[in-house]
Order: sequence, then C-alpha cells, then structure tokens
Amino acid sequence: MKKLLLTLFLVVASVAVGMAQDTKSKAKPKTETVTYVVDMHCQNCVDKLTDRLSFLKGVKDCKISLTKKTVTLKFDPSKIEEKTFVETINKSGYTATKKEEPSSSK
Repeated sequence: MKKLLLTLFLVVASVAVGMAQDTKSKAKPKTETVTYVVDMHCQNCVDKLTDRLSFLKGVKDCKISLTKKTVTLKFDPSKIEEKTFVETINKSGYTATKKEEPSSSK
C-alpha cells in the first residue's frame, strides 16, 4: 500500500513539474508601441477615441493625452495592423500623424 501511494505521489509530482515547465516555455506574444499626434480638442474627443481604439482586437493598452494631443497604443502585431489605427482615428473624424521616436546618435 505504501509503495502504491509513493508511486502515485511521484507520478502526480512529475506531471505537475512538467506542466510548470510548459507554462514557462510558452513565449508571450510580441507587443509593439506606436504613438500618434491627433487633432483632439476636448474630453469628448478623448472618450470617443478611447472607445473606438481600446476595444480593437489586438490592442493591449490605449493611453490618450489631451494636453499632449497624443494617442499611444500597445498592440500585438500578429492580431492587428498598424494602419488600422490611422483608419479608425480618421473614421472618427480626426487626423492622425505618427510620432517618430527620436533616433539615438553616437
């Protein structure tokens, strides 16, 4: 009886360790970030864009700053194309210009 319980315990333990290793080995999806300058004027503009952009499939995070007039999106490029953001912003009645990140000079 003790051998049976010990064997059963070892089998369960080895399965648990295998599952833990599988979880660690799965890579997280790649996330990219893009920022646009948008011709927003008020909080209603922010709310409208937040509603339209936040719920697009593949968008992980949507931060909108009225004072800086920027929309910053973190997204999974395997689920959504970047051009979709500009199209969505334009269809919402605004103009979006991609904000280029400054290149580092040596």
